[in-house]
Amino acid sequence: MKLLDYYEKLRDRFGTIADFQAFPVLMEEIAETLDCTRRNTALVLQRMSAEHLIEWRPGRGRGNQSELKFLLARQELTERKIHELIGNESIQEAWQLIASLDEIQQQEFMRGINLQFGIQSNEEELDILRLPYSRQVSVLDPAQVLRSSDVNWLRQLMNKLIGYSTKEKRLVPSLAHHWESDATFKKWTFHLRKGVRFHDGHLLSPCDVIHSFKRLLSRFPSDWMYGYLANIYESSKYSVTFELTESIAAFPNIVSTDRCYIVPNGWDGEHSHMPNGTGPFRIVKNNSSMIVLEAHEHYFEGRPHLDRIEMWIWPNYKGSTLETASKQNVDMLYYDPQANEATVNQELTTLQELEQGCNYLIFNQIKPGPLQDIRLREAIHLSLDRWGMIGRWNGTRLMPAKGFIFTEENESEMQRGKASYNPTKAKELLAASSYKGEALQLYTYDNPYNRENAKWIQSSCEGLGIQVDIQIVPVEQLVETAVMIQADMISVGEVLGEQPDITLIETFRADSSLIRNCLPPKWKQTIDTRIMACLHASSQSERLSILRELQDELQEEYYLLFLHHHMRAVSHQNSLNGISMNVWGEVDYKEIWRRPKV
Repeated sequence: MKLLDYYEKLRDRFGTIADFQAFPVLMEEIAETLDCTRRNTALVLQRMSAEHLIEWRPGRGRGNQSELKFLLARQELTERKIHELIGNESIQEAWQLIASLDEIQQQEFMRGINLQFGIQSNEEELDILRLPYSRQVSVLDPAQVLRSSDVNWLRQLMNKLIGYSTKEKRLVPSLAHHWESDATFKKWTFHLRKGVRFHDGHLLSPCDVIHSFKRLLSRFPSDWMYGYLANIYESSKYSVTFELTESIAAFPNIVSTDRCYIVPNGWDGEHSHMPNGTGPFRIVKNNSSMIVLEAHEHYFEGRPHLDRIEMWIWPNYKGSTLETASKQNVDMLYYDPQANEATVNQELTTLQELEQGCNYLIFNQIKPGPLQDIRLREAIHLSLDRWGMIGRWNGTRLMPAKGFIFTEENESEMQRGKASYNPTKAKELLAASSYKGEALQLYTYDNPYNRENAKWIQSSCEGLGIQVDIQIVPVEQLVETAVMIQADMISVGEVLGEQPDITLIETFRADSSLIRNCLPPKWKQTIDTRIMACLHASSQSERLSILRELQDELQEEYYLLFLHHHMRAVSHQNSLNGISMNVWGEVDYKEIWRRPKV
């Protein structure tokens, strides 16, 4: 047991004794309290005295009283324990102690905690980036990851055969330096780089690629994409060939999606919180307190500039944001740009970018009930004051959405029509509908924006006289068919990846797709036909044109309601360089470097 824990035991035992007040006590009583032998108790008391926690005057002989004085006040004890826990990287326990303080004490303590964040350099002059992170990440398996923030961790740890440059809007080499197909687009060969090493040191080979894809096929045998995969084999020492059942010109684009990260041959998700990859960083710790990454010294695209990244798991983190960042050592942080706009100052650089994708509401057409009536669906659509919601909740919501992909045309239409908000017509449609006062079940998964959206939808519906119950479930459960079909409505968001067309293909076609599984059965064939046309198309513009037509048709039937587009932002002190924001509103850490102070 640690010395402060022993001290706390004594302080609790003699709780009525004031600090700095000497009082008589028997050695046997202390030994019983500490659950130690008399000899070990004497050693503990000596250590406490040496650390100036107590004053101790031992009595002579067994049974004679000694004198004890507590020198550490309870608040100072709590503060010391918090610092000790943080020093031992027990962040969760530290947070629990901080949460036990009153609000003023918490604020004072967090000012000191903030000094721990940002770029730190240790005695070895290693550059360590330390940031708070809102939750534990227990699964980093590309076959299982669902959240876009978790995908960003995979980007640091792994690579795909092919990458995609959002700046150049084209596929780029990654683990494969070249790829080609036959004239039918049914046979694709990928040529691997030589000398690529996983974090454990073993060299990348075709066996790793074959295993990665066969693993996905075995885990998801009914998955639409793998239904087109007839065979995959090693065509040479550094080449892998895929044989398809259909002509798919977009196959390289599919191979560059986020579930296609390459894992080592033989790995099947064991210790999925600590995966082995080829990426710029390797993971060395991942528990309820911290996620720690260190630079991959032999990364084939060049070693990262940062030596180490530490993410402290800190739910409900209440540290300073921009107003004190320049005065303290907060080098990089994420924030709501509108909420903090007034506090941005010249010492900070802020990057802002419109997030491609949006929040949306899907009506479950598989479940019998009043939402089979288009008039009720349209009434809910017209009851949602999207601009009003943006003004009320502020944050990163930028403007109402008319589709998954923002366009200037959408913006002008939204401005003119005020996002189709028409409560008078909504009431007329409701009165004409088959709704009889049933409680509609609105499902979503847990994050702050989803909770706000759900409350807004509930309030808007209740303003019309529609009863709505909100059900919050884990995202992993929400995509299960047995769960989603219980919902009348589902409110979620979709962040489009580096290739919006490929992400939308997945959104519409995946077996776990909320949209696909909530539409009337006849629509599944329509979706399948459109998606096959996308896969045959060789250009992104062709694919997006097909997908926009599909989303517009779903909107016309009010099966799908689009809600909001978001703005993402990252702010950092000017001593940090190489920061760029990816399509998920996250930072790629590989190129970050610190300008030394001269």
